[in-house]
Amino acid sequence: MVIDFQHHFVPKELADRRGAARGTRHDVMESGMQKVTLHGKLYDPEEQLRDMDEAAMDVAALSCVIGWDSSLEDCRLVNDAFAELQQRYPKRFAGLAHIPLLIDTMESALGELDRAIGDLGLRGVTITAQVSGHPLDSPKLFDFYAKTIELGIPIFVHPGMPPRGYEWIKEFDLSRIVGRELDLVLQVTRLIAAGVLDRFPDLKMVIAHFGGGISSIKERIAAKAWRFGTPLKRSFDEYFDLLYFDMSGFEGGASALRCALTGIKPERMVFATDYPQDFTGATTDTGKGAKDIRRYIDEIRGLPLPEETKAGMLGGTAAKLLRL
Repeated sequence: MVIDFQHHFVPKELADRRGAARGTRHDVMESGMQKVTLHGKLYDPEEQLRDMDEAAMDVAALSCVIGWDSSLEDCRLVNDAFAELQQRYPKRFAGLAHIPLLIDTMESALGELDRAIGDLGLRGVTITAQVSGHPLDSPKLFDFYAKTIELGIPIFVHPGMPPRGYEWIKEFDLSRIVGRELDLVLQVTRLIAAGVLDRFPDLKMVIAHFGGGISSIKERIAAKAWRFGTPLKRSFDEYFDLLYFDMSGFEGGASALRCALTGIKPERMVFATDYPQDFTGATTDTGKGAKDIRRYIDEIRGLPLPEETKAGMLGGTAAKLLRL
């Protein structure tokens, strides 16, 4: 089984509310930066299923690219749409809940999470690496973390939309190209340095894009972790191995995959594509398509790892997290 842990779908009604016109591309801006590009492939489940079949992907874990900082009303719209897709295609789609975390009251956000998981049957929850401008180690998020542990669900962490606090990423679309990855590296490190994983050792958190490519500097961070100045109970590497990382963000880049495996245990990786933002040509100029997702899958199958390990990377680990 192949499960895509980062697969985006936008209910058309929500896209309409953001000013997207049918048949056109629409860039959503924030603070002078490009936040996300909306386009036709995001709204059409039948077209997505055709691409999934061509790519040999069995299941897509759905998130909404304009749902992470939405109102309670819009989050309910997204969650209802995901639940409807799950019901219509029970073996193909698994929805991740969106909640107005630190936008509405914590009570209403957690109430919607209860509804999405308990009543609608969604399989997890998704947030961004910055939640209303707060880092992942913010105590404001602790009640949310405790609730996900109580529910036994994973948290999928997508890059910030756009990440804040970095003056020099505002031009040249660097907020999306570089800023997102930089912020993911920082947020993973902050989670560990602040002791969040001591407080919540049962947290199931999946960080997007190989953690922003954190493997390339993981040795440096681990060696300097004594500078954090916090009384951690375990080594950086031990905390790091409590996290999961998805394999998207690089359009199947072989170098990114090999680099990730130098720092991330394959048992903590879950396959992902960032479809349809990547691989379709809708928001990139690489010309890649669904067939290239299949090539990425084949490349993973060709890694010099045990077959059981590769099966876990492609779908087994995600299936356990999502309780499929």
